[in-house]
Amino acid sequence: MIKRTLPKYFWPSILTFLVSLLMLFPIIWLFFSSFKQTGELFSYPLALLPSEWTPSHYFKVVGDGFFVYVFNSLFLAVVGTAITLIISAMCGYALAIYRFEVSYTNLIFGIFLLGTLIPGETLTVPIVVVISELGLYNNIWGVILPVVTTTTGIFMFRQHYLSIPLSFVEAARIDGSNEAQTFFYVMLPLGTSSIVTLTIFSFMWRWNDYILPLLVLSDQKKYTIQIAIKNYIGFNGVDWSSILAASVMSIIPIIILFIILQRYIIGGLSASGVKG
Repeated sequence: MIKRTLPKYFWPSILTFLVSLLMLFPIIWLFFSSFKQTGELFSYPLALLPSEWTPSHYFKVVGDGFFVYVFNSLFLAVVGTAITLIISAMCGYALAIYRFEVSYTNLIFGIFLLGTLIPGETLTVPIVVVISELGLYNNIWGVILPVVTTTTGIFMFRQHYLSIPLSFVEAARIDGSNEAQTFFYVMLPLGTSSIVTLTIFSFMWRWNDYILPLLVLSDQKKYTIQIAIKNYIGFNGVDWSSILAASVMSIIPIIILFIILQRYIIGGLSASGVKG
């Protein structure tokens, strides 16, 4: 009689699945609750599925100009992410490749790391004051420009370029390539995994940003999604059904982006060498 045994990773896989399901439960609850009537949201006992599916909340949110806020958030996230990628890649390249040519690159990198010890909230007031002095108050660029640099992105690219042999740069220089050509045509394409990983993180940070847009933008037509959702909280009460519907719609772009690019995340976070 053949004795059957469970695969080696059977129970760890089951545990991983259960933990993943537990972490997904709030999103699942959010989705189903967005189809409930407001009174049903607070009924007892609580039920996962709505007694009557009500999609009217989504129609109301769309009718309130939701796609205008989607465009504002997309512009903020896409443009901000693009600028962040270029700046982070350039800084990471300089700190890694010029480490033998410039003696104080490690000191500069250390200063960048020290900046992470400062809570971002403490810089909010100075940032808003500078934005106002520059004439960028109530301007979408006043939300984009203050956060285009990120220590996380610089660290990620620096560590990646440290793993690439300097012979790549030296060979490009021998072939007559200047520094800009070496960076854009040789080194930047080698950082694909870091580019994709930072794209996901940067897009998510800007898409979900709340404090800075709230302080900088005063014209409702320029609101981002997160600020627009706040409009459903008023003196007459809270429109929970619309908040839930808008919240579900607001996370769809992040989920799509993550699904498309998820296979690059591990490669971007690990300090891997050059693959031939």
